[in-house]
Amino acid sequence: MWCLLLGATLCSACSSRPKSSQEAKTDTTDTVTAATPPAAWYEGEVPFTFDYREDYPETDIRLSELADINYIPLETNDSVLLRLRGACKGNEWFLTSRHIYMHEEQQAIYVFGRDGSFVRKIDHYGGGPKEYHYISSYIVDTLHNELLIQDGDWRNARLVVYDLEGNFLRDFTHTASEIVLLNDSLLLTCRQGASQPYRVVRRSDASLVRQLPIRRHKPKDVDIEYLSYGCLTTTPRGVLMAHLDNDTIYEMGRDLTLRPRIIDQSNYHERYARILPTMETGRYLTFYILRGHNGRYKTDVPENFYIYDKKERQIYKMKDYPDNSYWRLMDDYPHIDNWGKAQNPNVSVRSRQIYAINEGNGKHGSPELLRIASTRTEDDNPILEVMTFHDVESVK
Repeated sequence: MWCLLLGATLCSACSSRPKSSQEAKTDTTDTVTAATPPAAWYEGEVPFTFDYREDYPETDIRLSELADINYIPLETNDSVLLRLRGACKGNEWFLTSRHIYMHEEQQAIYVFGRDGSFVRKIDHYGGGPKEYHYISSYIVDTLHNELLIQDGDWRNARLVVYDLEGNFLRDFTHTASEIVLLNDSLLLTCRQGASQPYRVVRRSDASLVRQLPIRRHKPKDVDIEYLSYGCLTTTPRGVLMAHLDNDTIYEMGRDLTLRPRIIDQSNYHERYARILPTMETGRYLTFYILRGHNGRYKTDVPENFYIYDKKERQIYKMKDYPDNSYWRLMDDYPHIDNWGKAQNPNVSVRSRQIYAINEGNGKHGSPELLRIASTRTEDDNPILEVMTFHDVESVK
């Protein structure tokens, strides 16, 4: 593992907050939002080890302490009624400074303004030229004004490129489960099931730049598709790679420096549990134990959430609710997954279904979320929760 530690290089950038919905209505051009620059303690940073059997100190820090939260109700009409089916690995949602993108049943991309107003639908689902069989993963590249869609059909795997209006531009032969932008010219891709899952390719033509020397540790007959999950999580300086077949989580920097970040020493004794990183700020990194729940995939490993303080070099276990964990998704609990992506890696997103809010009978959810939900019906499109993370002095 340590042979892969090739060095550390800092990348500097600047960040900007999204403009107001009023500004968005008069200016439809997306701008590129860069990451917050890493803090000084990145220098000399070393990988940390994790073992779920360890008795880590607990924290009851709330989501509202770690992030600024706003809610966006998505427009609903007869032609825009989202069913939210299908599993698009790693990016159910994608946020830019101007728009919200989401896939529908892995067939079409719906585009909304940052105020929730419907903008357009991009639908090239099919088997013909300039079309895709189904969406496995996608990227919104506002620097080049392009939408990159990874066709998930292994028999005809392609990367199909459209402009942001949905007009076909080009396509290439390319096989992957998930794709993310690494920098202005390169993509990082993951192909679950491959002996070497990760590759760096050029965004212009999908040609190979580097096959990463990270191999699966388990036999090829091990089923890793029992859960749909994203392998790739964007960070302020690159992308974290978390594959269920590996016990070390690596980060590929935008400068192509490969670093080990987390070494999982848990020895789970079954293949249906693994840690998954979800969010990183200058000081903190959050992760949780992804695990199977049903049938032969069920595991007794607890589904806990953790936060690592990079300054103190200390892991904290987040306190859980004593009742139904379902309400973690409604209450002020920092349960963060990596299903939504944004230009700014300090931003995370998740949807709030009206029926689920109503099931809480007013006992779960913030006052603002409950207020918005009270104006909508259960047939309406979901409310989007956008979380902009920042650093705090302590999580104790």
